[in-house]
Amino acid sequence: MKKIISVLLAFVLILPCTLLFSCSDDEEVHIPAPITLADTSAMDFSFTERDISASYGDSVRSLTFSGDVVTGGASIVNGVLTITEEGTYILSGNADDICITVDAPEKKVQLVLDSFSISNSAGCPIYIRSASKVFITLKDGTESTVSDGSDYEITDGDTNIDSAIFSKADLTVNGNGALKVSGNYKHGIVSKDDLIIVNSKISVSSVGCAIDGKDCVKIKNATLDINAGSDGIRSSNDTEQSRGFVYIEDGKFTITATNDGIQAERILKICNGEFVINAGNSQGYESGKGIKASSDIQILGGVYRIHSYDDSIHSNSTVKISNGDFLLSTDDDGIHANADLSIEGGDICISKSYEGLEAERILISGGKIDLYATDDGLNASGGNDGSGMGGPHGGGDAFASSTAEISISGGYTLINADGDGIDSNGAIYITGGTTLVAGPTNSGNGSLDYGSEAKIYGGILIATGAYGMAQNLSGAVNQGAILTVTGTRAEKTSVALCNEDGVVIASFTPEKAYQCLLISAPGIQDGEVYTVICGGTVAGADENGFAKDSAISGGSRVVEIEMSSLLYGSTGMGGGGMGGAPGGMGGGMPGGGRPR
Repeated sequence: MKKIISVLLAFVLILPCTLLFSCSDDEEVHIPAPITLADTSAMDFSFTERDISASYGDSVRSLTFSGDVVTGGASIVNGVLTITEEGTYILSGNADDICITVDAPEKKVQLVLDSFSISNSAGCPIYIRSASKVFITLKDGTESTVSDGSDYEITDGDTNIDSAIFSKADLTVNGNGALKVSGNYKHGIVSKDDLIIVNSKISVSSVGCAIDGKDCVKIKNATLDINAGSDGIRSSNDTEQSRGFVYIEDGKFTITATNDGIQAERILKICNGEFVINAGNSQGYESGKGIKASSDIQILGGVYRIHSYDDSIHSNSTVKISNGDFLLSTDDDGIHANADLSIEGGDICISKSYEGLEAERILISGGKIDLYATDDGLNASGGNDGSGMGGPHGGGDAFASSTAEISISGGYTLINADGDGIDSNGAIYITGGTTLVAGPTNSGNGSLDYGSEAKIYGGILIATGAYGMAQNLSGAVNQGAILTVTGTRAEKTSVALCNEDGVVIASFTPEKAYQCLLISAPGIQDGEVYTVICGGTVAGADENGFAKDSAISGGSRVVEIEMSSLLYGSTGMGGGGMGGAPGGMGGGMPGGGRPR
């Protein structure tokens, strides 16, 4: 967040230390309020036995096409073959300039595509006008194709028929065969009710949306290859609380979309699957997000490779990630939620972002996070999409928010941020986990930035960066915290805090140059003496140079610190209030200890 003018900073720096610090060991550990999730009890995420099964029903009829001629007891009238009776219809051959129309109110119809190819240069090739439910079954071991024309206008009452497969009734596509759909006019597959896809292998190329189920899209164990001129997969019902959702239960998805990869008007829930999504472009896009929902996004597992111009994962409400393997790259936010963002597990790598994680509240309780941001790494902005950003799609933010919060209780989080490393317009609470921050090299930002308070109760925090806007924690409970200058150190220079016995309390090797260190760990206690060593070799350190309770060899002893309380260094900003070091900046110490 942007810092308040220097006069106010100076005022903060001269406050008595009793006002600056909260260090009581009796203070209760902060427990964040539970995240808010939408009620999904009325949403049907299940699949029926017939959705899953590709077996044929009773009353089977075989229709074989050759151009505009059909054999099997049916007739084509003015280019339209109309099915009005319940039953199973096996379609094979090649149908040119034909529209197969299902008009069977309150009846179930099954269309089995057996190496069937249908095209209609004048309109929609498969149109489901009315039915209780229609099944399009792809026969095992076969490949079928459906293609519409590039220029037509067809309406049925107040409905525009504008896709290669268009249904006004519930539609299920199943079977272990393959289907290639070309939506040359607008969309690929559209259902104005439910759209369910099970087991099938489907390729869709469309001028508009590739797969659109207005009431819902449910997918199980399917393989989808999508190239869309607008959205890849979407559900758009915004008038019924139990509709407008996308539910995915396993499968493989390759999606290239000019707009959003997958979007739901309400809930988007993914239980598993493999996703490769390229979403958005830099010219004239409406919304170029990878995975998007107007309400909640819940991800329980899966593998995600997302490159997006806009946010890679975006919710207008809450995002909850329980597990999964993520590699995200974006020109905007890696993961954004207007309300809560909860990460309970998973492996999340954000290789490129404007801001890595952004939400009103960010709650990290597990998982492994590795992110790079050209602005803030974690940003609790207390606002909607774009708040807290000065980048490609946003504006400024307020200085403080009573609701904004970052709470870290577990996991392993590595932040590489050119702006603020961890930035909350409200509060920051750390109760567990390991958090490593390679903060900014410019003095206009800090590795830590908060509006109200920042307290640590447990876990490990190591943050490095420039000293100009460096900010200490406001409170430490049960363990100490140290903010001190280190002198200017080159990128990939290790920094370690050692106790009087020479044991490494904790260490880190930042990717970038740094001038100061903020560190808190359970091994830091009142009344003890600690030494900061830069450039040493730490035994057993991981790929980020992190280790604890370890040995160190070599390096330079930068500063020796004697703790007289659980906080060492100023909570204020600016070099004059930080712990001193030989050749370092500032020696003023409003409380907490002294260099030796």
